[in-house]
Amino acid sequence: MRAGDKRERSRASVRNGSSSTSRRGLLRAAGAVGLAGLAGCTGFVGGTPDGVEYWTLFAGGDGEVMEAMVDEINESDEHEWQINRQRVPWDEHYGRLYTSMVGGNPPDIAVMHSRMMHDYKDNLVAVTDDIGTEPYLQEVAQGGMVDGEQLAVPIDTHPFGLYYNKEVFEEAGLDPEKPPNTPDRFYEAANAIVENTAYYAFDYPENEFHAETMRMLLHGRGGRILTDDYEPAFDTDEGRAVVQEMHDWVHEHEWAPVDPTTGWDAWNRGEVGMKIEGTWHVTVVREAGFEFGLTKPFVMPDADDPVTLGDSHMLIIPQSDDRDRERLENAIETIRLLSQEFNDRWGSEAGHLPASEAALESDSLRESDTWEQTLGTFYEMVDNDQFIRPPATPNVEQYTEEIYQPLDDMRAGNMSPEAVIETAADGVEQAFNRR
Repeated sequence: MRAGDKRERSRASVRNGSSSTSRRGLLRAAGAVGLAGLAGCTGFVGGTPDGVEYWTLFAGGDGEVMEAMVDEINESDEHEWQINRQRVPWDEHYGRLYTSMVGGNPPDIAVMHSRMMHDYKDNLVAVTDDIGTEPYLQEVAQGGMVDGEQLAVPIDTHPFGLYYNKEVFEEAGLDPEKPPNTPDRFYEAANAIVENTAYYAFDYPENEFHAETMRMLLHGRGGRILTDDYEPAFDTDEGRAVVQEMHDWVHEHEWAPVDPTTGWDAWNRGEVGMKIEGTWHVTVVREAGFEFGLTKPFVMPDADDPVTLGDSHMLIIPQSDDRDRERLENAIETIRLLSQEFNDRWGSEAGHLPASEAALESDSLRESDTWEQTLGTFYEMVDNDQFIRPPATPNVEQYTEEIYQPLDDMRAGNMSPEAVIETAADGVEQAFNRR
């Protein structure tokens, strides 16, 4: 998925009130009779008489790659079933998915982020004996495990990296082959860019990825966003240091613009030196046309154990009373094909870090431009245990919004770092119904 698609999806989720309803609560409490009509009103139903119904949320570059992979399976003589791929818009995907599940018409396969697993875990088919975790990177595969059962199969992880514009580096008098992969190098590069060019030094995500950037930096300082009991854990010296640093990027050092849209547009014009983004962003910078590099996003001072952070796209099979064994077996085989046999293409063409161990070791991936440009660095971080996943908790979207809204307000100049900590902590408490 292109970064622009992700930014729009994050905005749309707020517009459409994603924080107003607990999906797990709806799945448990709503009767199928009461919501069957709602499922019908959307015009989206799951099972069809022929083929495996597969709902994705991929658009842009990775959407085209997923479409091509599915088409190749459908055109092959090796398989006797067809995959009916349906692309659901980002801002509607989870709403339509849970509506289909409670309405009794879920798809046979759907894409799900690992952080969303908690709210859906009681309504998924286990594939522990049919697929298992052995073929995959274990840290990534664990995102689909609940109480010892495999409820989701990973196709990738998509962590953050620090992209940088080599042309801007050269203009600033920096060595473009010396990546800004430590806090000292990052500071050196940022200061050189603002002093020697007319460009912004840096940009970083807004909305939910603003909160995840905070989580990533805080973990490197030994902190956490949540306790194991879902209490806010960032009202600490480390939490305050991270939020202050993010404030200073904009309002003290003046490395980044106040308006994220200004930063995004400037980056795509080649007028920003560095930018935190995920694996998907490789298609964006290729289209932008400037020479770029990718390095580890280890920008936080005094971080003894810096990490990147990445969610995973998982494939799930929602429970359905109407699905027979043959259809289930076809769904399982489709998941195996997409997560294993075609997984090298998901990396080399879509830009995400494949979950399959075999794909990661394949010549087709290792010899690709994408491995050289980005995936080699992402894999190094995962392989060196410099990687964390956002936890699967109840009320994911609700509590994340309570963190990113004050962070966005701080970037806009409307809130102090101290107020961000207080407001976000209160919001997280409310998201988990403790106040």
